[in-house]
Order: sequence, then structure tokens, then C-alpha cells
Amino acid sequence: MPERIPGTMTERLLSRRVRPLVLLCALFVVIALGIMLINHVRQSTQDVQENVTDLRIERDQALREQQSTENELASVDTDDYVIARAREIGYMMPNETLFVITNTDALYGETPAPTPEETP
Repeated sequence: MPERIPGTMTERLLSRRVRPLVLLCALFVVIALGIMLINHVRQSTQDVQENVTDLRIERDQALREQQSTENELASVDTDDYVIARAREIGYMMPNETLFVITNTDALYGETPAPTPEETP
């Protein structure tokens, strides 16, 4: 039976009776925990950076929407805005004639012009 060393753990460690394998295992555990902690911190930092990027994108979109809304609100009180909105839903001014274009290809010049032989 091994002889019991009296005193605290520190005294036992200093007495050189602790086996080197125990110290090596303890060192391994400390290093492994340190590496795991560092990896966890790196992953958390990366997640935070991604969240910050996402929030910046959302903020920029919200600012663009706010600017667009402010621009629209600034023009709401003008007569031109009221007339444009009314025309979008189908209203016309008195004495105006509505033209409905059914052949949009002809409007934008995508069909060739008739040749002199084709005209009657």
C-alpha cells in the first residue's frame, strides 16, 4: 500500500510524488479546453459579424424606403401628382380623347415599315 502524503494538494504536487502522466493529462485537458473556447469565440464573432451585415442591409433598405416615402409625401399636395394618380386608375380630363394602342410592336418600331410594293 502506498504511503499517504500528509498536507494539502500543493504540498503533494511539490513533493514530486505526482505521476508525470497525471500532469500530462491535466495539461492536455487545459489545452483542449482552451482550443475549444477559442473556436467558440471565433464562431460567435463570425455570427455577430453576419448579423451586423444583415442589419446594415435592412437599415439601408429601410432608409431607401423612407426616402421614397418622403419624396412621395412631398409631391402628394401638387396638382400634377393628383392628376397622375387619377389617370392611373382610368380618369380623364374633360375634352380629352383616350387612345388605346392594341399593337404595341408598331408603337416601338419592332415591325418593319411597309415597302412601296406592299402599299396599294
